[in-house]
Amino acid sequence: MRGVFLQAQAVLLACAASALISGHAAAAPKKVMISTIVEVPQLVETKDGVLKGLAESGFEDGRNIKVEYQTANGNASTQQQIAKKFVGDGADLIIAITTPTAQAMASVTSSVPIVFATVTDPIKAKLIPQFKAPGGNITGVSDAPPLTAQLNLFREISPNLKKLGFIYNPGLDSSNATLEKLREEGAKLGITVVEAAAPTTNEVIPATKKLVGNVDAIYVPNDTTVVAALETVVKVGQETKIPVFTGETRGVDRGAIASVGLDYIEVGRMAGHMAGVILEGAKAGDVDAVIAYQKMPNFVVVVNKSAAAAMGVTLPEAVLKRATRTVN
Repeated sequence: MRGVFLQAQAVLLACAASALISGHAAAAPKKVMISTIVEVPQLVETKDGVLKGLAESGFEDGRNIKVEYQTANGNASTQQQIAKKFVGDGADLIIAITTPTAQAMASVTSSVPIVFATVTDPIKAKLIPQFKAPGGNITGVSDAPPLTAQLNLFREISPNLKKLGFIYNPGLDSSNATLEKLREEGAKLGITVVEAAAPTTNEVIPATKKLVGNVDAIYVPNDTTVVAALETVVKVGQETKIPVFTGETRGVDRGAIASVGLDYIEVGRMAGHMAGVILEGAKAGDVDAVIAYQKMPNFVVVVNKSAAAAMGVTLPEAVLKRATRTVN
């Protein structure tokens, strides 16, 4: 009788232990915290791609991870507060979308794993020392634009392009990195880059007007400050018949003539896969950082017929045939 009792007690204890373990696992999913400095279409797509990549890696919000998302609404101080909150709330992994967001996160922790996405030059931004096995607690995906492909497209549309205007916020490391690389790639094609600084959105119009008469076309990089006022640049382009091109394809929907760009869902998806590897136990510093366009077989080519007409440009038939998407 005593043996039966002990056996029954052992079964009950085993069941209780199993329930305790299951309950603990259900009650404590990994905390994945995502932030961006501002919400614009490509950054929202990046976030959506991150969630897709996480799901493909076996991590879903509400099941085995708890996802928290916050935007700083363009405010650097707010971004810093969000970074401190994430660390204070016990984040198991932080996904930082944009350079200023990643820099803010990096400034408050050297232990919580950070995966960045849409950071143009993470080395210049002092996030990582190199792409391969970067070490430390940070890795991620660079969205450096495919500048050579872009310049070739711009020259194909505007064969006389020799001077290209570049409007940017010099306070953004990502834009400075793009400017430096654009000069290098432009020189190979005989294109001189003429810069015009716009530290704030209110300064975009005067910066654009400064370029009138001095350039053959204007390039708006993936610069959050300038992109926020893209329509004003487009308006000047229409009034002066200066072609306006963008570094990100969404700008074509807003009035630019054309762009060659990245699929930002895919950029986020890559970051989501990296996050999955880290959640499974890998150290962030052992996961190679990557440049998105080097991993993508095809780029997105978008052209805008009405924008071209408004700026006095005729889109070549070859470009129209090659376009991934055409805005009428």
